[in-house]
Amino acid sequence: MPRSLVLLFLLGFALAESAYVFTPQGTVRGGVNPQAQVAYFLGIPYARAERWKAPVPVERLEGVLQATASTTACPQRRSLTTDLGGYLPPKSEDCLNLGVWMPLGSPPSGGWPVMVWIHGGSFTGGSWAEPVYDGTSLASRGVVVVGINYRLGPLGWLALESLKAESPEGAVGNYGLMDQLEALRWVQRNIRAFGGNADNVTIFGHSAGGMSVCTLMASPKARGLFHKAILMSGGCGYVRTPQQDREFVAKWAALMGCPGADPACLRALPLERLFPTSGPVLEGLRKLEEGGFMKSPWKPHVDGVYLTKTPLQALQDGDAAGIPLIAGGTFQESWSEVMGGPGNWEEFTRRAEEAFTGKGLQFTALYRSLYDRPNEAWGYFQTDRYLLCPSLEAARAQAPHAPTYAYLQTFQSPYLSNLGSFHGIDMPLLFGTHTAWPALMLFFTQEALEKGQRYTEELQRAWVSFARTGTPGPQWRSYEQGLYRFADPSGMIANEYPPRCELFR
Repeated sequence: MPRSLVLLFLLGFALAESAYVFTPQGTVRGGVNPQAQVAYFLGIPYARAERWKAPVPVERLEGVLQATASTTACPQRRSLTTDLGGYLPPKSEDCLNLGVWMPLGSPPSGGWPVMVWIHGGSFTGGSWAEPVYDGTSLASRGVVVVGINYRLGPLGWLALESLKAESPEGAVGNYGLMDQLEALRWVQRNIRAFGGNADNVTIFGHSAGGMSVCTLMASPKARGLFHKAILMSGGCGYVRTPQQDREFVAKWAALMGCPGADPACLRALPLERLFPTSGPVLEGLRKLEEGGFMKSPWKPHVDGVYLTKTPLQALQDGDAAGIPLIAGGTFQESWSEVMGGPGNWEEFTRRAEEAFTGKGLQFTALYRSLYDRPNEAWGYFQTDRYLLCPSLEAARAQAPHAPTYAYLQTFQSPYLSNLGSFHGIDMPLLFGTHTAWPALMLFFTQEALEKGQRYTEELQRAWVSFARTGTPGPQWRSYEQGLYRFADPSGMIANEYPPRCELFR
């Protein structure tokens, strides 16, 4: 038998709270959580990458890799986790690493299902190593969980046309997407050593991670690297073209001190220049980035190589045929908008008209029929506009081509109920990390913790069932038959969102 095949099967064992696996890359030493019966391997390098170049896989490790703690996060200006006092590893350009959590014991025939996590953060922040994304609880249910880093901000998504000429493929603006693909290739080569089934890989992600899920479904480079997908609070329309970003890139490069956007000049810049935390360069970037996430150039690009069309169009065209999908979001993704919402319906109409010319009165009539207060209606309008409808549109597009399910998450913390079912509240529910900071703020009372644990039980059970079998559970019905609402009690409800989403389309 070829040596590579011998090494594909799990040879790990636990000794003195250490776990060893022998992979095609080499030997990796991790740790053990005896209470959860899970072994973990943190900070495994899957690739190296020079600035604005394709990642090169790390095929061999030197000696025994010590993988008991996270190592580096990708460079970034800020993240919500750190803004709230949470932990993020030290930032370095050598950041293409991943974490693996695996159940202890013998895997089933063929191996455990594999779930590959893609973190959110507006494509500009975050890391798999944030405490809220700890994969222990999910892995204890009989899956191998893999969390990945990918390049962020300008290092991940700079669409500079002169860089296109450097690429043998003519690719540009998709370095973060290249990283995600390389991490999935690492899974294909190595995951059997962790007891995982390389023929049963589910990708799942939230926010920008959910958008990445759809982008991977659409990319011709991703064929065969995964088999199921879960899109949480994302969407399939958040991509750019290099042409859209030409003017921005020129202004950004000049602000960096490289007029003419010379690649050699940009590559010589220190990270502090690319990701300033104070000073005039930061102020200049803030002015340049006015318009927020919707207009940000730091996103995947339709470059004709890694993406040949928008992900939504790709799904509609059947490019991801045969890949089962779960897609959905929270009930009140943009609930913070209520605080600054319109005080009367005339103002609601004006804002809606400003966002969608010629549709202001239509939106007002629809949302006024659903909600009593205009500021509350505005919170739902923004929820539907930015995240919930785009996520449900992904399900709508994929449903003719594969088994597809849609959901609505309604959890609110009894301790901070005024926050609503906001964007990201489902992350500690999904990972069972209720006591990780800053998620702990939501579960500070016994009532809140017990409610969160009930939602976690149901959410994890559905996602793991989907990863294992392609169906999230016997109570679930297909997208065409309605939405599964995580609530108290949970169950299928009629999908009343198409009329709303149609207006946004």
